[in-house]
Amino acid sequence: MHNEEKTLLQQRIAITDDLFRQVLIVVGLGYVLSFLLLIVVYFLLQKQIRLNQALSQEAIRLEQQAAKAKLADILETITDAFVALDRNSCCTYINQRAGQIFNYHPADLISKNIWEVFPEAVEYQFYHAYFQALAEQQVIQMQEFYPPFERWFEYCMYPSPEGVSVFFQDITRQKFAEIALEENERRYRSLVVATSQAVWIADTKGMPKDFSSWIALTGQSDTQIEGWGWLDAIHPEDRELSELLWTQALKTKNLYFSEHRLRVADGSYRFFAARAVPVLDANDKIQEWVSTHTDITEQQIALRDRNLAQLALQKANEELEIKVQVRTAELQKLNEELKRSNQELEQFAYVASHDLQEPLRAVTGYTQLLENEYQDRLDESAQEYFGYIIDGAKRMQQLIQDLLVYSRVGTRGQEFVLVDCNTALNLALNNLHIAIAQSKAIITHEPLPKLYADKTQMVQLFQNLIGNAIKFCRKEPPQIHIGAILRKAGEVGEVGEAGGAGEAEEKPNSPLPTPHSEWLIWVQDNGIGIKPQYLERIFEVFRRLHTRREFPGTGIGLAICKKIVERHGGRIWAESEPGVGTVFYLTLNAN
Repeated sequence: MHNEEKTLLQQRIAITDDLFRQVLIVVGLGYVLSFLLLIVVYFLLQKQIRLNQALSQEAIRLEQQAAKAKLADILETITDAFVALDRNSCCTYINQRAGQIFNYHPADLISKNIWEVFPEAVEYQFYHAYFQALAEQQVIQMQEFYPPFERWFEYCMYPSPEGVSVFFQDITRQKFAEIALEENERRYRSLVVATSQAVWIADTKGMPKDFSSWIALTGQSDTQIEGWGWLDAIHPEDRELSELLWTQALKTKNLYFSEHRLRVADGSYRFFAARAVPVLDANDKIQEWVSTHTDITEQQIALRDRNLAQLALQKANEELEIKVQVRTAELQKLNEELKRSNQELEQFAYVASHDLQEPLRAVTGYTQLLENEYQDRLDESAQEYFGYIIDGAKRMQQLIQDLLVYSRVGTRGQEFVLVDCNTALNLALNNLHIAIAQSKAIITHEPLPKLYADKTQMVQLFQNLIGNAIKFCRKEPPQIHIGAILRKAGEVGEVGEAGGAGEAEEKPNSPLPTPHSEWLIWVQDNGIGIKPQYLERIFEVFRRLHTRREFPGTGIGLAICKKIVERHGGRIWAESEPGVGTVFYLTLNAN
């Protein structure tokens, strides 16, 4: 019994120990799990804290960016230029106005050292003031002229531990206005001191406050001038009117002007022109009056003498008018006689063109009849004489015709109309088609202008010049070029080879003519040329440089050309080199 109880006790103790151990294990596992849970909670809390810190920093950063953006908007809208520099003088921000002044894009200056971008700035006061503000951490304001930009600037530097913020604006206009005002003030003061005239200043009520050179001019003392005392220096006969005009000027705020006699320091009276100008403020109120007294005694004497001279001149003009009327009547009579003489001369030319040519035609006709009828009975000498007679008659007939054309250039000319020179040139070439074909001439031309002229005479002009070039050619076929350029009237320009114009001269299709422009037209050939000493003589009537056997003609063709060009208000000349060719130049008004 005792053993069983002991055995049971031992079993119970063993069971109890097992339960205790199980309880200890469970309790230990509980502690371990609790510790692990605490660790997990700790790490989660740390993570949440870091996340909150990150969110807080991001919020702060966004607020700073918003503040910077708002500040940037403000800095971009202000009229002042703004530059932010760090302690190394590198740009951290620059607004558009500053970029305009610097002539840089703002982004191009960010992070760049300002003294490296503008090295010349170290020579000016701004450089030293900048480092003074940075070192002393105090605000500095200054003005300075910056020669590289040729501008005046007003600076305001605000230092901080991070760097310096600089506000500046262009004050060039204000500064130049201040300088001009100071110069005018100095000039005015110098004028007041140096002038021999009286210069004085009055207050708003017209009372004198600065008489300057008045005392030296009139000899009045300070006490005599006070109030209206300055009027005592004016001649008694002129004093009342001067006072009235001055009173009216004060009331109306208008310019005061008066001419009166003034007693000068030596006691004599001289004529003066008094002028006072009101100086008004922004509210159109008088601040002061500035007045001058100008000595016009000599002008008054001259005016008196001029009046006397005008009376004498008027009398002389009346006498001259009578003489002019008489002379006008004489000139009218002479003009009528001249018109009648011109009509008689034209009638004579008409008669000459018919009556003088009729005997020549008879001589030529009967000579040819005699030659044909008695040809078998005539020896060689007689036939040669008949040839001379017929040739002389034909040349005389051609000479009369050319003289008639020459005389009619100025008297029988047509009215000026708009003429296309290209059309006139084509008509001239049609008239010369036989000579062109026989000589195998090569004729080229540039686009020619349209201008107001006598169309018939323009055709005659081209025909004579081109005919001359064909006539005076060398053995090879003639090469003739006609060109034109528009240039300023009276301009001296050269024309290159083949008629090409120099670079400085305009082409025919250049802008519209101006009132001071002219067309330069030239006819260039490769003929025999002309010696320099004869270039002026070739335009004279009957002036020939060769015999009729060498080159036929009457020697009037170029004289006709000159008369046509002069009738059109132009001029004609030639440049030539013997054996190379000749260029005839002529100018015609573009309008």
